[in-house]
Amino acid sequence: MSTVDVSKIKLFQLRAFAAVAEYGSFGKAAAELELTQSAISHAIASLEAELGVVLFSRGRRGAALTPTGTEVIDNARQILHHLDQLVSTTQQARGLAGGQVRVAAIRSLATHWLPQVIAAFKQRYPQIGVTITRCVNHGEVQTVLQTGAADVGLMDIYHPAGLKVYELFADDYIALLPPRAVLPDGPLTWAQLRQYPLILPVPNDNSYTLLREYLAQLPVHLDIAYELNEDSTIVSMVAEGLGMTILPYFAAIPIPLGVRVRALPLPLKRQLGAAVLADGIHSPPIYAFLDTIQQKRDEAVSAASLASG
Repeated sequence: MSTVDVSKIKLFQLRAFAAVAEYGSFGKAAAELELTQSAISHAIASLEAELGVVLFSRGRRGAALTPTGTEVIDNARQILHHLDQLVSTTQQARGLAGGQVRVAAIRSLATHWLPQVIAAFKQRYPQIGVTITRCVNHGEVQTVLQTGAADVGLMDIYHPAGLKVYELFADDYIALLPPRAVLPDGPLTWAQLRQYPLILPVPNDNSYTLLREYLAQLPVHLDIAYELNEDSTIVSMVAEGLGMTILPYFAAIPIPLGVRVRALPLPLKRQLGAAVLADGIHSPPIYAFLDTIQQKRDEAVSAASLASG
């Protein structure tokens, strides 16, 4: 018994097989597939030769499936269905009718800015899914991007490696002091801030490497009383009068009622941005998401300019 060489079976033959089975006629199948009747006849004959069976009984009234043809027609239709699904899926991935964007973001951006981006994106592209991974710091965001678990990262930009960065906006660091803090009018001085115990994020939180470098260069030494791994807990401790802190504005909000907020004696900013792998292959949905991010960034900048003007 000879073995069928599956590699010689062509998808065109299966489409001809399915069309003739559906219409019961070589001529009608040819018209449906926009081919000549001889091309359909040749396709069926060559398929029967490859399989070593007769699939149709030919007669004056057309073509009817043989018992063997009846047994295998469903298999042929399933193959064609799966092929159509494969093509549809890849077309959607190349286009904007479907697909998915996976976003990794630091807490402050995931909480206070990303939702409005997603709302605008879903309004334009309702068929594209968006998933969010909230990360502790920019180091974790970069790791998630590099391992392929996310497509776009939203984070503070600090010596990014292997990433293409789309700058968003600068985020000012601010001083937060207890509700009962006595503060004179005018700018703060470091001598005034030294009166309060300093509450900071833990040393291994790389989102605050910039802040640690800033503090190390100050003309005064600020005594660190507590180190915590959650921004909201730090702010709550300030609200309870346990000390003061220095945090980026987006990381500090929402600021409890009564907490005193002042500008630093020496300004400090962090740059926030969106990032993708520099050497990655990115789908149209990812570029559409980046376009939406930049659009929302531009709207925020315009609104800020109008407010200041």
